[in-house]
Amino acid sequence: MTAPAGPAGTLTIEDRVIERIATRAVLDIPGATRHQGTVGSLLGSAAGRSILGTDLPRATLRSSGTALRISLDIALVWPCAVAEVSRRTRDHVIDEVERLTGTRPLRVDVTVCQLVPRGEVQRRKSGFIDLPAPPEQPVSEGAVPS
Repeated sequence: MTAPAGPAGTLTIEDRVIERIATRAVLDIPGATRHQGTVGSLLGSAAGRSILGTDLPRATLRSSGTALRISLDIALVWPCAVAEVSRRTRDHVIDEVERLTGTRPLRVDVTVCQLVPRGEVQRRKSGFIDLPAPPEQPVSEGAVPS
């Protein structure tokens, strides 16, 4: 005997999963980049950075029923066509969220929070790390530097 055809169950995708999909999709776009704020970099822990909210890109999801609204905070490599990169980012995030979850976001708002000079992005990709300058120590007149 076969089971009657009917709904097999439900699938629930947590909001944070959709936020991660959106955040990852931002980085697929040429001109978008990761940016880690100074305070988050100095703290070093993921917990410290998430509290301060200094890492970009960052996605925030607001949902009611099946209606999804995503807010993106992103960093772009400068110089670039900001409006064009932002538009491509929005469109790509919409497509990726729909492709991976089956739900098309109703709205995706993009806020460019940081413009990162192209040279700084190249240094980070090469493995260079910017360290803070050491504090200057006053030299007294009679002291001989060692």
